[in-house]
Amino acid sequence: MSRKAGQRTKALKTLPLVSAHWWAREKIVAYCRAHAGEIADVALTAAVNQGELPVRIEWFDHQTSPPTQCRLLLSAKDYAFGPYISSNFLVIQPRRPDVPPLPRPHALSFWGPYKPPRRRPGPGPENEWKQAVVRELLKRAKAGKPLPSAPDMLKFCEEALGWEPDIRSMQELLRLFSGEMWHLLGLG
Repeated sequence: MSRKAGQRTKALKTLPLVSAHWWAREKIVAYCRAHAGEIADVALTAAVNQGELPVRIEWFDHQTSPPTQCRLLLSAKDYAFGPYISSNFLVIQPRRPDVPPLPRPHALSFWGPYKPPRRRPGPGPENEWKQAVVRELLKRAKAGKPLPSAPDMLKFCEEALGWEPDIRSMQELLRLFSGEMWHLLGLG
């Protein structure tokens, strides 16, 4: 490995190699699709190739006895990912001749809590959270589910919008919804 590649690898080691934040390919693809729709696969691959989304590789070194598990953070400056992370077969190529090929077989993990792809233009989530909550409440009511608690809906806002209002505002909206709307819908 070159000196520059070694320096990049050292810089990447700020993330822990063992953490619950490392997500499997399937989980990160599902997360991106929930936040970015059909363009998620392309956006995810672009985020990895631009170095915005850390990637960890794991493999077993069978040259040792017994085989040992190895983990390493990959640098986007050393490896190119593509064409799509969502496919069953992901091509990862060294970008330069001095970068070694990856060991096989291996497993890839992606750092989970990364910033989601850009939101669509328009008002921020501070202005649209009530609409999102009401849509979710109507969806739950249609499914015959009971009215959720304010903490449950705060969690929904964090997952759906990446932002959550204060609990008192949520409680006020739920009181309004449960008082008038629930009865209009014939649920209360």
